[in-house]
Amino acid sequence: MDWNRQFILRITLIIGGFTIILTACFVGLIALMSGEVTEFDDRLPWYLVTVAIVFVSTIIYLEFNISEGKTIIVSAIFTGILSFILTFFSVEGVLFAANNRSTVFDSRLIIYFFAAALVATGIGYWGIQHWREFTTSAGPSR
Repeated sequence: MDWNRQFILRITLIIGGFTIILTACFVGLIALMSGEVTEFDDRLPWYLVTVAIVFVSTIIYLEFNISEGKTIIVSAIFTGILSFILTFFSVEGVLFAANNRSTVFDSRLIIYFFAAALVATGIGYWGIQHWREFTTSAGPSR
């Protein structure tokens, strides 16, 4: 497989995966707002295990790519918090959709959420590619 095909496949999988996760998160937000999140205590330990895996994986990955300890730990904390939010809302969204199919699928709500998730994925991808432009500044020009 040539480089262009690998790149397109990788980007398609990233965009597709995150769009599906964010779509489930939006449905999870509806579940939370409607009070349909039940038995949360049973799932919380698994959410925390997911956070711990992401946190440690981020530290190990960044240790090989970034030498600054402060940047590594801040990034790992941010990634851990983000993984909890995404895991919580996406799992709750899937459970809500499974139990309330007519609310999610018959009302075309899922199509609106999918479109919003695709836009959010695009903005997130752009933000990841350009975040350093906003964190490094030359100071005020005089």
